[in-house]
Amino acid sequence: MPGKKLPTAPVTIYRFPAGLPLTDYLKPPKDAELEVDQTTRIAGATAHLVAGGRVGNNASWGDHPRQITGVDLELAVRSPFLVVVVELDQDWVCAATWGVGAHHLLDETLLDEGFGLAFAVRRVDPSNLRTVNSASVDTTSRQTRTSFPLGNPLSAFPLEPAGEVVTHVTGPADMAGLTYHRATGKTWQIKAGDSLHIQLGRSPEDFVADLRTICAVVDSTDAASPLRFINQVRPAGANHPLMAELEARLAVALGGDTRFGPIGLCWPNAAAAAAAEANSFAITSFGGLGHVRLDPDVDIDEVTARFAQITEGARLAELKTARLAPCADDQGEDALVRPITLDKWISFETTLGSKTFCLNRGRWYEIGEDAVARVHERLAELFANTSPLPFPTWRRASSPDDEHRYCELVAEQSGFLCLDKNLARTPMHPRLELADLLGPDNELIHVKWPSGAAAMGHLFTQTRASAWSLRSEPEALGQLDTKVRMADNARTITTRPRTVVLAIGGRQWGVQTLFTLTQVGLIRLSQELSYLGMTLQFANIPFVAKSRKNGRSSQAA
Repeated sequence: MPGKKLPTAPVTIYRFPAGLPLTDYLKPPKDAELEVDQTTRIAGATAHLVAGGRVGNNASWGDHPRQITGVDLELAVRSPFLVVVVELDQDWVCAATWGVGAHHLLDETLLDEGFGLAFAVRRVDPSNLRTVNSASVDTTSRQTRTSFPLGNPLSAFPLEPAGEVVTHVTGPADMAGLTYHRATGKTWQIKAGDSLHIQLGRSPEDFVADLRTICAVVDSTDAASPLRFINQVRPAGANHPLMAELEARLAVALGGDTRFGPIGLCWPNAAAAAAAEANSFAITSFGGLGHVRLDPDVDIDEVTARFAQITEGARLAELKTARLAPCADDQGEDALVRPITLDKWISFETTLGSKTFCLNRGRWYEIGEDAVARVHERLAELFANTSPLPFPTWRRASSPDDEHRYCELVAEQSGFLCLDKNLARTPMHPRLELADLLGPDNELIHVKWPSGAAAMGHLFTQTRASAWSLRSEPEALGQLDTKVRMADNARTITTRPRTVVLAIGGRQWGVQTLFTLTQVGLIRLSQELSYLGMTLQFANIPFVAKSRKNGRSSQAA
């Protein structure tokens, strides 16, 4: 005999802040026919119901089997959907969806982002996670899906504090307080992200009661949850309650006033390679000022000086319309890539309460206090490993070859060799800078005067490429040996260097001088070098900064 039918069924639900008419949470369906579009009542709660289907004459893939078989196939498509939007109380509205594409009827700009994850943090068994999806918050835009079909503890999933946004979790959840638990006494494997796929009651009363219980769980504290840190880094969308304050602070910082936090430059993904090779930069149509040329070592002060000429209220609009491009020539006319809106080139960081908010490549992220503290603790450990190598004072000049001249100055000391601009070529890296300098004990030294997050990112990328190439490409080690012999015929490189030194001028290594996301990038680099059997050391170069007309000092990187 078939088993007894459960008083629940699986449903995917979303949550919205209350306050709007229920129909405002829905979008008009495209390429669909509505059969029901009405307001109703469910167990005393006001609800709106939308149901229908998308109908097509033939499946989109139907031509191919017809072509290869010669059989005239009728493959009409109908995809039914249904959405129920329920007003639970003065705070929250929930939407339950059934059918393919039903979620497309919801206005995603109004969503309570991370709603499902918040439930998972409080109810999923941390020792038995099945799947974790995450995306890196950096230039790589790396997305990762890690699955253990039989489950595994949180420690088995490679997640970095403050450096990754967890987007989806699956695992068995404690269903206490819900209809499913009262009927079975068991856990149930949920799927959680912005939405939540879970068992809800079949009766109107149980259905609404379950929604209210889920909302109560999400709104409860997560202080005792081992999973709480996976929700410590969240995208902050346009509907974030603090967005108006964040944008007001950004407008102030764009004018060069950093009382709310540091501002700097970063390279968009599409322009990162070109920016590293640029001989100038150009901003197009900025604030009615027309074409603006910038130096190849563009500093954030050059950008903020332009924004300071327009009112605070107009700065954000200008940030999203003005475009910046790296150029091959020194006049800012021969763009290497299509100009990209200026908001993709800006990093900004500010703190509100216990939360750190970062603007990075056009997107805002909210980072919890615990995540930032863990990053600072890890960095303090890294910075303790200082290099004993001596570095002369770097007197910063405006010439394009200033860094190369400084490397030559260092190489005047016994045991140092200048490798800056002496590029290697391997199958995987056609333009590879193995190091700027080689130290007396074959230390690979990478030198930078970082003008912002972009320069730090370039330093990390150069270091990473060199280390991996020397590990996996024999040509790299051979060319390093050749370059060393050419500089000093009494010296040779027979084994892979094991010490890497990051040496910077213009500032000192420290948690207060780096953006949070730059700190995360440095931790990742350290982890990779450790895996490759290399030790990372840090050096603060004595320096004299070049004079600035506006008198402002360098910003955080």
